[in-house]
Amino acid sequence: MADPIRQDEEVVEELLGLLREDDPEAPPDLPDKTIRAVRAAITSRDLVDLTTSVFVLSFCAPLLDLIASFLGQNVSRPENRNDD
Repeated sequence: MADPIRQDEEVVEELLGLLREDDPEAPPDLPDKTIRAVRAAITSRDLVDLTTSVFVLSFCAPLLDLIASFLGQNVSRPENRNDD
């Protein structure tokens, strides 16, 4: 009776040998695709940073001013001053 584990190991070795012999080639436009992907990632990251800054400045900052005024702090911002 043949050893079934040995047969499996032989098949695996044969398949791995075929894969080791195969030399995959990179696509010819790989550098261009990589540059486009990096630029898109940077653009997306910058867009998220900008959106976060706008949200904080336009929504959270007035809320913090309101909370500070409830706590008794005099908050004066340059756009709210009326120095005539």
